[in-house]
Amino acid sequence: MRFGTSVLMVGLLALSAVVLWRSGQQGVTATDISPEHELVFFSAPWCGYCDRARAWFDDQRIDYLEIDIESSTDANRLWRDAGGRGVPLVLVGDERIAGYSIDAYQRALQSGL
Repeated sequence: MRFGTSVLMVGLLALSAVVLWRSGQQGVTATDISPEHELVFFSAPWCGYCDRARAWFDDQRIDYLEIDIESSTDANRLWRDAGGRGVPLVLVGDERIAGYSIDAYQRALQSGL
């Protein structure tokens, strides 16, 4: 499991370098970070609202990429470039949702279909 996590982090770091180079000042979108996922979810281990959001995404069977903003400086930089000021931060397409709001997640996912 640790090897898989390491491989994922290396891939994420390489992808973040490309995303940051491409995005310039336009801001990072979910599609820039991970085109194969419906949603990108920035979290932190201590965040109770992140736990609630993760549980809801799992219950709804939403395909998401979770990025722990404390796992590396590159992950933290990607979160900041995506407009991060707190967690959870959720990206759906080019929409950013700061905080925990099931209603906002549902609206963003429905508009992205």
